[in-house]
Amino acid sequence: MLDGERKCASSVQEELEKKIAATFGASSSRFHAAGREDVDVRMLGGGRPFVLELLEPKAAEQPAAALAAIEAQINGDAAGVVEVSGLRVCDASLIGGLLKEGEESHRKDYRCVVRLSRRVGAADVAALEGCGELLLRQKTPLRVLHRRTQAVRERAVYAMEAKILGPRFLLLDLTTQAGTYVKEFVHGDLGRTTPNVGALLGCEADILQLDVVGLQG
Repeated sequence: MLDGERKCASSVQEELEKKIAATFGASSSRFHAAGREDVDVRMLGGGRPFVLELLEPKAAEQPAAALAAIEAQINGDAAGVVEVSGLRVCDASLIGGLLKEGEESHRKDYRCVVRLSRRVGAADVAALEGCGELLLRQKTPLRVLHRRTQAVRERAVYAMEAKILGPRFLLLDLTTQAGTYVKEFVHGDLGRTTPNVGALLGCEADILQLDVVGLQG
């Protein structure tokens, strides 16, 4: 929900809650995960750990076979949009640990498709891959400024690998510090993120697709 309006047909929490809350007889749930992504960003690779906190459950425990059946139902019904593995009952104390796992000390691997305003060549690939570790200064992005405080945050891009997809398209693999605004690192957010891919290549850059392919730490 955004400003009281539903933007997507479903969510990870809703897909999990359908089966888990019903099995445990819970009235509702809260979803806690090690970090989060924008709604249009896929979490690929090995996924990320989460806790679904059940409110007012009628059953406190379920046998391993029942949890395995829930897992299979979620994966089947969600048709690949949401997949889970290793479901188990856990202690509430794990929630604090999950939140800590999403903090700034961790690294994340991203893959994005970038469109440039001019033709791309081998020199551009070399320029990006030769940057080494970059320290970014990121003002709160314009797209979230209506709900987040204006601030300037420093984040690191540890490594980049680029591959030419077409005359004006790049596949860019990034390893970044958790909390980095990757979309803004690509297009610059009207100069609010420096440096950025567009500035590094001396042209305009836009991001067409963004996936998380791994979490480190």
